[in-house]
Amino acid sequence: MFFTIDRDSLLNKLRVVEKVTAQRGNVQPVLANVLFDVKDNVLNLSATDLEISVKANASVVMKKEGKITIPAKKLLEIASKLPDKPVEFSLNEDTNVISISCGSSKFEIIGISASEFPKTDDEIAGATEIEIEVEPFIKSIKNTVYAAANYENRNVISGVFCQIKENKIEMAATDGNRLTRIIENIKNKDDKTAKLVIPSKTLNEFLRISFFIPEEKVILIANNTRLTLKTSSFSINSRLIEGEYPPYEQLIPKTTANNAVIRRHDLIDALDRVSIMVSERTSIVKFVFSENKLVLKAETPNAGNSEDIIDCTYKGDDLSIAFNYKYVLDSIKTMDAKNVQVGLNGSLSATLFKPESDEEYICLIMPIQLR
Repeated sequence: MFFTIDRDSLLNKLRVVEKVTAQRGNVQPVLANVLFDVKDNVLNLSATDLEISVKANASVVMKKEGKITIPAKKLLEIASKLPDKPVEFSLNEDTNVISISCGSSKFEIIGISASEFPKTDDEIAGATEIEIEVEPFIKSIKNTVYAAANYENRNVISGVFCQIKENKIEMAATDGNRLTRIIENIKNKDDKTAKLVIPSKTLNEFLRISFFIPEEKVILIANNTRLTLKTSSFSINSRLIEGEYPPYEQLIPKTTANNAVIRRHDLIDALDRVSIMVSERTSIVKFVFSENKLVLKAETPNAGNSEDIIDCTYKGDDLSIAFNYKYVLDSIKTMDAKNVQVGLNGSLSATLFKPESDEEYICLIMPIQLR
């Protein structure tokens, strides 16, 4: 293996794949490496933790093809400190030593044979392929994935429900204490359909990678058990979560008895201030609604308390209700809106938070009963 690559191209592709490498010390050593496969003037990089695999590619000037796996973290550290010049890689196939040179800088790093790298599922049998725009897909992920149950639970609500039908994509997530749902318009030119539960880990990885990719469209390739998200420069392959997702539509109230409209940034700032005095064990902030006013209160026994008052539009009866403030902040920080509409059905009923200007995104949060 012998090739030359642009330093920035190398760095960007390494950043795409490096995070997927296995971090634990008790796994196969090769899982901490990135597979380099050079052929036909293209460098293909692959990484996997056996649950998710990520691939990226870059153009190179190739003198000799070949394969080797290279320690990901060490290589990324080297690449990030190289001068902005072409980077040359050469492999001694007898010793698995990779020589790296860039300007006056030279490194030698010991790799592991490519034959030890796990095979990943490049092809998904019986798959449906749907091409959609990246922008509404990313927006849908950002507005839902944070509400999924902890990934370590490994049950169906540790994933995000995703349905594509006609020219709509609908995504939803819940951890049992909150529910988010969004519906976005897409261009589904072949009118294909899909109904999937995607691991939150996979979608978070896609969000991270999306900062490094220029493409405007992504292809979803899926069957009943596996999913690939693919563009021309990268792909993610992972399992899907099997099982029936809870019928969350039944939980969303059709109407709310009282509604408040609050400037989004006012609410974010006030929660940030009040939360200084919350109990770290409960994270409870009390919301007290009265005519055109919202009072936020927090207290920690033996430490102190806090209070903040903000203006809002509210005409109903006085109402006190308490939430885990982190759930509220998670929801409203993802909204692209000037104002937040809060739909209330009593101090013990689930409360709707949504952008005033968008009916297709909602976050339903269960309140906390104060003793």
